[in-house]
Amino acid sequence: MLSRVADNLYWMSRYIERADGMARMIQVHQNQALEYVQNDQQLKEFWQPVLQSICAEQVHPESDAFQKIGKVLIFSESYPNSIISCLFLARENARMVRDQLSEELWLELNNIYLFFRNGDALDLFNQGSDLLLDRITRFSLVFQGLADATVPHSEGWRFLSLGKYLERADQTSRMIDTLNLRIKEPTRADLMSVLRCCIALSAFRQQFRGNLSLQNVASFLLFSEDFPRSIRFCIRTIDHSLHTLSGVPTGTFSNEAERLTGSTLAMVNFTDWNQVQSKGLHETLDELQTTLIEIGQRIFETYVLLPSEIKSLGERSSANFTQAQQQQ
Repeated sequence: MLSRVADNLYWMSRYIERADGMARMIQVHQNQALEYVQNDQQLKEFWQPVLQSICAEQVHPESDAFQKIGKVLIFSESYPNSIISCLFLARENARMVRDQLSEELWLELNNIYLFFRNGDALDLFNQGSDLLLDRITRFSLVFQGLADATVPHSEGWRFLSLGKYLERADQTSRMIDTLNLRIKEPTRADLMSVLRCCIALSAFRQQFRGNLSLQNVASFLLFSEDFPRSIRFCIRTIDHSLHTLSGVPTGTFSNEAERLTGSTLAMVNFTDWNQVQSKGLHETLDELQTTLIEIGQRIFETYVLLPSEIKSLGERSSANFTQAQQQQ
């Protein structure tokens, strides 16, 4: 497979997962924010930790800032992680590898692109924001189901999987981190909101029988072996995909991406809540997010860049280079 094709598939999948995560985050927090709608200061205090966790502190309209924040996060063309920006970038990446996608997959992505492009999305938003956000999350589920059902599970599908699970692990870590960034102790509503953002409420209840606490919520989303949006599950899937691509047995490594992923998986496998609490939940999540950025960069260097291009990177930081790739 051409490295350019692999890169396009990876970013297409990643942008779609990002749009899905943003849609769930906006919907859940918009509904919770109704409690503070009459108090601008409380509304600001409610939204700021959420915006900080997704690096969007400066993203809001000039007037009625936090009353309209959901609309900005959906339709802003200046904010690179808005839903419309993610969907347009996903479609552009898909257009360049059209021959690698099934007809059904391309039609689904092109339809949502045209839905936003011709203004129908804004019309639906004006009827009710939940209607639009439900459509976006349903699109993501259908798209991922079609990818699994209609794309050969060869190298291209592995890069789709890498993009999806790297982004998903990052999104989950950021949602957990909103609990650390709040001024006051997380309330029961805050804990349930994080679970809903990760579509984890039903699965959490099955395991913990309604015993809702910061320890249980964070432990579940960090360490669950079976839940497909837990950080442990995502990293294990990334590790498996990387070893399938290289053909190297699990437990060894042939490139820096595999080494980083393997060491991160070992850390998650052999860490418990007491160790997280001792180190600090925010510090643990911050370290994980930095490592996920580094893994993405190493995947890019291993499978996309030529050796001469790697050498020419010089002193550019991994984080800055990855950000430049995200805004291609």
